[in-house]
Amino acid sequence: MLKLLIFWGSFAWFPFALVCLGLMLRLKGRARLAVAGLLVVSLPLAWARFVEPHLLVVHRATILLPGATETSPSIRIALFSDTHLGIFPSAMPLTRIVRRINAEHVDGVFLAGDLSYWPRTEDVLELFAPLGDLDAPLYAVLGNHDVGYPGNDLTDALMAALQDAGALIPQNRAFDTELGGHRVIVAGASDLWQRRQDFGFSASLPEGVPVLLLTHNPDTALYVPDNFAYDLMLAGHTHGGQLRVPFFFKRVIPTIWDFDRELQVYPSDGGDRLVYITTGTGMINLPLRFNMPPRIDILTLHLPE
Repeated sequence: MLKLLIFWGSFAWFPFALVCLGLMLRLKGRARLAVAGLLVVSLPLAWARFVEPHLLVVHRATILLPGATETSPSIRIALFSDTHLGIFPSAMPLTRIVRRINAEHVDGVFLAGDLSYWPRTEDVLELFAPLGDLDAPLYAVLGNHDVGYPGNDLTDALMAALQDAGALIPQNRAFDTELGGHRVIVAGASDLWQRRQDFGFSASLPEGVPVLLLTHNPDTALYVPDNFAYDLMLAGHTHGGQLRVPFFFKRVIPTIWDFDRELQVYPSDGGDRLVYITTGTGMINLPLRFNMPPRIDILTLHLPE
């Protein structure tokens, strides 16, 4: 597989760098400068392959849900997505993610899909077992790579792994629950590309209770019925471009609307919709991250009174 060839072939950078350093010691003048230039040009790729994918950062943001103020009651949640555990051994380990989230003492954890990237079916249960160590309740949905768009359809294996870890799975349904002592509706939608989203459950939701809508693809905002008045959509999918090269990264973000990362306002016919997009912790296609390290978002959400 080409992806694995690139992954393992990238280790050739280390002998390349040693050869360049040796030549720089032996050569003089323009030849030395040329070799030094080759080495310098290769450094960003080496960083993107061997360093940045292992840097787990936490981004914090405060969001006022519609009708809330800065003095309104609040909850703290962790949002992450796109772990893409599978063929790339350099993907961020789930154990690190769980430890980092537990250190934040949040009220709830939200996993916005694309858990996998071509893993063996028999490895799925073990890969995602660390989710069971989360201290806060976990809500999770699947993404396009989990359900076969593209890749193998791992729906059954992943659902079993999530349930074994104690996760609640609000796909095309909602949970009326409490987070941080406050009543909240946690709703969810299955992956957009799978074309099985069903928002019929929204008709029976109680009024006056904040609704968090968890999904994978933020383009779901384009298809939510106007009469489904959720307060905040939580999504992933974009990777923030993964290789965030200026003037280029937006060309590779796989969304219809101009979604990118963090808080976005989508102007639907039913009014402005708040959509928050996390940039993921894993990688697809190329085993690289540049200017967009693996990230967990810690969100303080002020609730309407």
